[in-house]
Amino acid sequence: MVVKIMTKPAQMQKASRAWKKKGLQVALVPTMGALHEGHLALIRRAKTLADRVVVSAYVNPTQFNSKADLCRYPQSPRHDAALAGRTGADVLFRPGNLYAKDASTWVEETERSRGRCGDRRPGHFCGVVTVVTKLFNLVQPDVAVFGDKDRQQCEVVERVVRDLFLPAKIVRHPVVRERDGLPLSSRNRRLSQAQREAAGQWSRILAKAAQMGKGRAVAAYRQGVKRITGCRSEYAEISGGQLHVAARIGSVRLIDHRPLGGRR
Repeated sequence: MVVKIMTKPAQMQKASRAWKKKGLQVALVPTMGALHEGHLALIRRAKTLADRVVVSAYVNPTQFNSKADLCRYPQSPRHDAALAGRTGADVLFRPGNLYAKDASTWVEETERSRGRCGDRRPGHFCGVVTVVTKLFNLVQPDVAVFGDKDRQQCEVVERVVRDLFLPAKIVRHPVVRERDGLPLSSRNRRLSQAQREAAGQWSRILAKAAQMGKGRAVAAYRQGVKRITGCRSEYAEISGGQLHVAARIGSVRLIDHRPLGGRR
């Protein structure tokens, strides 16, 4: 299947309106491109929920805290189009820019964005929910599928949808992992072979630490991370019955979470 590529916001909005007029259900899978098997799992899930599936591929500049990190973010437009089409997406929405030069309107959530990544990445979630709101206005989805790897992001988006009465249902898809447990992420492409092995070790340490339960998980994780060469722990916090962590291996920032006590 050849996916249709749209780059203009007005074009995307017009297509969605036409689908809605016909009574078709629309699903959105928001991504920043550099698609991998984790994204494809979201697309497959979306196809079971709607008549039309739109995959957005937009590297949103307002959610980056570092210009260098933004510039390093992997992009593979041709590969994305091939994968999206092969997986059954109807449209790959790849806008050039979603912000006017003098943009002055932002969406901010102030409760679920506290702690974890919210404390370490000031302004990050404001950028996320602002662009998500823009995408919702353009695609007009009945359902939007997000990966639960970014659990705090899911929580923040769900709160914005609830508080602003946005007419879209948020569906979380379980974390898609590599064989060694590391969550699939576009950023993994930037890891060297040695760093990738360290990332797998990091993931296993998190899983073992979480199994120890609320009283011991954080300390066990922090102690374990000290044994990984080139790994710097950013945070380890318990929220919602999960051990949430972030770390850097080289210049690559990794996040993950695991249920406490080994429960699912």
